[in-house]
Amino acid sequence: MVFRHILFFSFISCLLAGCGATKLIDIPKSSSALQLTYEQKKIIQPKLKLIRDIVDDYDFEKKQLDGDLREYRALASDRRLYRYDGGLSTTQRQRSLNQIRTKVRKFLSQRSTLLKEIEKLLQEIHAELTAEQKVAFTELKMPELEIPRALRRDPHADLRRIPRHLIGVQ
Repeated sequence: MVFRHILFFSFISCLLAGCGATKLIDIPKSSSALQLTYEQKKIIQPKLKLIRDIVDDYDFEKKQLDGDLREYRALASDRRLYRYDGGLSTTQRQRSLNQIRTKVRKFLSQRSTLLKEIEKLLQEIHAELTAEQKVAFTELKMPELEIPRALRRDPHADLRRIPRHLIGVQ
């Protein structure tokens, strides 16, 4: 009986894991999903590899920036350490904050450039496809360049300002 439950849940989890859309940057699966001819593969696959390389480079840069932000926040929030105990002085904190701001601005401008480049490559790929392939192309999961979580706006930030009492007076 227990074995049946384990087998059933493992089957369901495998089924749910396989239900996702095919990613565009998974070149063998996307090529088979689009049913590319040999001539189309010679033109489209290098562009798909370039898109995959762009996404991989972006993910690497995103992880580095996320680590830098975590390190800065750890140092900035630890006010107990004096400068002589390994902490940062006010000018050092300000300098590191300016460095982080510069990195973030550079990262976001690089992201917009990469998005434009990916969009151009997708348009070139789309132009090479037949009408039936274009339908299958729209069903593929397009690559996303997500903004790091630390840089996203908190959707619940306004709720933190709610006073404890309904009128705002205690």
